[in-house]
Amino acid sequence: MENQPQLLTYLKVIIASGSITAAAKKLYISQPYLSRYIHAAEKQLGAQLLDRQKRPIALTDIGAKFLQGIETLDNHYQQLLSQITEMTYQQTNHVRIGINQSLSAKLTPTVAQEYLTHYPDNHISFVEQPSLPLEEALLNHQLDFHLRMLPIFPNQIRSQSLGTFPIYLIVNASSPAFEATRTQITPLDFHANVLDGADIITLSAESGFVRLIQSFLNSYHLTFNRRFEMRFIDSAVQMAYAGLGCTFAPSCFVTPQFDASRCNIFRLPAETLSMQLVLAYLRDRPLTKAMREFMHVIDLSTITNLDGDFSKLSRHPS
Repeated sequence: MENQPQLLTYLKVIIASGSITAAAKKLYISQPYLSRYIHAAEKQLGAQLLDRQKRPIALTDIGAKFLQGIETLDNHYQQLLSQITEMTYQQTNHVRIGINQSLSAKLTPTVAQEYLTHYPDNHISFVEQPSLPLEEALLNHQLDFHLRMLPIFPNQIRSQSLGTFPIYLIVNASSPAFEATRTQITPLDFHANVLDGADIITLSAESGFVRLIQSFLNSYHLTFNRRFEMRFIDSAVQMAYAGLGCTFAPSCFVTPQFDASRCNIFRLPAETLSMQLVLAYLRDRPLTKAMREFMHVIDLSTITNLDGDFSKLSRHPS
């Protein structure tokens, strides 16, 4: 029988819609055409697929068996196509990188330039999304690497360390630590009373950075007000600079110029809280030539546009 995927689609829509007429509207085809199509399929098969006497319309026993069979065949076909695509891709010089939108503006220009300088005939593409869907894409072989922060929970993923970097705390007048006369970034030995009762600007649960901060805050059993929830780190930082709440930020999002009447900025000791940037990839997946080349370049890259706290990236597999 020809065009089984189309018949599968038509039957699914008919059952979901409850009638051929309703299904035709959803499919943007005429009702007579859809009826003729199903009748032709039934004639070719030699069996009735739909029980047209029932309301809503239903599959016959043979129809249900047939639908299940062609759905299984279609799934196998799609898996085969995916495997062929992956095998073809493995023979190319293309590398796919997932990166959180907040980090992307800081990292991708340098990373792409370094990679293409060393391997001008290769191709690199970036997928910008929150960390959680990127993690799923990596697990599903839709990405080669995920440039991200720790922690990582799935044990199928391993990581190459790119460095450990400072984290800053931006506070507004809701924090007991705020002083309108403090005009310089100051080191801070963090204590719970710094944020106790303060207004906090948090990040969405899809953010990788929020995992790190949430774990840190939970250890102090703080009571505070969640005033805003932002999707991107840079958005949360700008809100904090405007004096609308307190937030944490990696050093690449912090600038020394700020309005002390609206916020103060503290640098946290590395042993208290820091950000670990890693290159994540699947533990059991064979590395392509392009992937190995990218790992070599990311070892050598210097992320100069983050800030003076970030030095040459070095390889420390974890």
